[in-house]
Amino acid sequence: MRIVYDDAMQETMAAAVGEFMDALNVEEIVRYEWGTDRVQMHLLKKKLGAYLEYYRMSIGNTVTHAYGIGNNCQYPVYYHPEGVDEIQQCGYININSGMYGEGFVSCEDYNGKRIGAAYEVRTRGVKKK
Repeated sequence: MRIVYDDAMQETMAAAVGEFMDALNVEEIVRYEWGTDRVQMHLLKKKLGAYLEYYRMSIGNTVTHAYGIGNNCQYPVYYHPEGVDEIQQCGYININSGMYGEGFVSCEDYNGKRIGAAYEVRTRGVKKK
C-alpha cells in the first residue's frame, strides 16, 4: 500500500472536524489533574479519530511537534478511498495542549496554511476562533 498526497479531501476534512467540534460534549474529555480540571487531548484525539472513520479518514500516528514543544502536536490525516490500494494524505490536524488545562484544535494544508476554523477547548465548552 502506498501513501499519496492529495488535497482533494481537505475541505471535507475541515468540515468534518468542524462538525465534530460543534457537537463535542466537553465533559466527556475533562479529568481532574494537578489540582484542577483539564481537557485531556488524548481523549479528544481518540473521539475525533472515531468520528472521522465515517468519512473514511483516520488520524495518523506520526506526530511532529512545533518548535520542539511536546504539547504542540501535528498529525497527518489520511483518506482511505474505496477500491483503491492506497491511502491519501489530505492534510494535518493540530491538537495542542495549553498551560491552564485548555486545548486547541485546527486543520492545516501541506504548506502550513490553516483550513477552516480554529477551536479553543475549555473545561466548560468549545470556542470557535
